[in-house]
Amino acid sequence: MMEHEKIITRSSLWSNIFKSESNEEKILDLLKKFPAFSDLKKRELKMIRKLVQVREYLPNEIIFYEGDPGVSMFIIESGKVEISHTFKSGIKQELALLFSGDFMGEFSAIIEGYRTATATSLTETRLLIIFRPDLLELIHREPTLGVKILLGFSKIFVEKLRNLNRDYLNLYELLHFEKQLDK
Repeated sequence: MMEHEKIITRSSLWSNIFKSESNEEKILDLLKKFPAFSDLKKRELKMIRKLVQVREYLPNEIIFYEGDPGVSMFIIESGKVEISHTFKSGIKQELALLFSGDFMGEFSAIIEGYRTATATSLTETRLLIIFRPDLLELIHREPTLGVKILLGFSKIFVEKLRNLNRDYLNLYELLHFEKQLDK
């Protein structure tokens, strides 16, 4: 690198430009890793990128409460998020800890409903947010892309249903086995 090139790249003007380009690539990489978008071409990912809002949360800030209307999904760019449920008795149960690359609220990206858990940032957290109305508008405007996106979401939903079925059967077996021991 020539001496005058070093001076230019040290300029805050130029370094900010280069940082924003690399941040765009990081966001596109995160979108590509999200299972519903993993089969999309770069051009299609850029169309999704236009929908993304970025929001930063402080430690212990609530992202959404259980029972809130679900209108968006989230992909964690950085940070740590706790998903929890509070029972009627007041007991709070941690359901999951999510980190960079993980996602939450994906049902709300496609169907109307209410949040089934509370999400809290445990550290400084940066989230990519996609709102349902924006995603549905893109699906209607670009039907071929829409089919790919909906198939991708279907894969997520099927996998979650399979896991739920497995957990249910394991719990059933455990309870059935305990009943047999009590006899």
